[in-house]
Amino acid sequence: MNKLFFLIHIRRETFLHLVLFVFLSFLLLIFPQKMQTDISAFIRRFTYGPFNAFSNYIRELEGVREENKNLHRKLMELSLRNFWLNEERLENFRLRELLDFRSQLEHKVIPAHVVAKEPNRRFFTVLINKGSQEGVKKNMPVVNMHGLVGKVVDVSSHSSVVQLMIDPSFRASAINQRSRVCGIIRSGSGFALQLDNVPLQEDVRIGDKVISAGLGGIFPPGIEIGVVTMVESEETFSKEDRSFGIFKRIQVKPSVDFSSLEELFVLEVVKVEEGK
Repeated sequence: MNKLFFLIHIRRETFLHLVLFVFLSFLLLIFPQKMQTDISAFIRRFTYGPFNAFSNYIRELEGVREENKNLHRKLMELSLRNFWLNEERLENFRLRELLDFRSQLEHKVIPAHVVAKEPNRRFFTVLINKGSQEGVKKNMPVVNMHGLVGKVVDVSSHSSVVQLMIDPSFRASAINQRSRVCGIIRSGSGFALQLDNVPLQEDVRIGDKVISAGLGGIFPPGIEIGVVTMVESEETFSKEDRSFGIFKRIQVKPSVDFSSLEELFVLEVVKVEEGK
């Protein structure tokens, strides 16, 4: 019903406009020249006025749309600038922490940055931006703020390859910081580590901190490696599995996050000669 009323209203308005247009056209034929000019101007305003208004409205919409585009662009620029400033703030905070950490180290250090992972080595190594020209040598230990990362295995003029502790061939002597029980740290499943060669009777508990033992001449003692997260003794082994019959199974969560390595330190371990 409302739709029908609307259509009738439109037709009535159209009819009235048509009648008015015919009437004004007739007046143009009988009125003097001056009045004809005035009536023509009125007809133009009456006929084209709505179109001019609509055209002006369209132009205003175009202006609003262009202004919105500019505002969106400025908003995006401000958002990006905010991201950059936040990243710079975090980087400055991280660099301050690195400087504090570096001042605490007892060894001469060579700061380095991870520039790539070695795809041919299944991501068990990383490439750093320091090499022989900066004093890096093979077998130098590598650390970051959180603990032991690995060791240098290949050196070029201005870059070096670092073997990570999660490499299956990596081995290092380690010690339980609380009970002073020694073992060998090696790669476990995923990013976990294992502490091997710990006899069943030795005291190792979940939550114990594991550090480097300093044996072997490569890694200095006292560098944090990780925390014990699992200890299995002989009682927990199946009868069919006797491969660890005299040793505990110890899983260690590394202190280092190997998935997000950035700033590293190569340690130059100064060896003291005998008799000095």
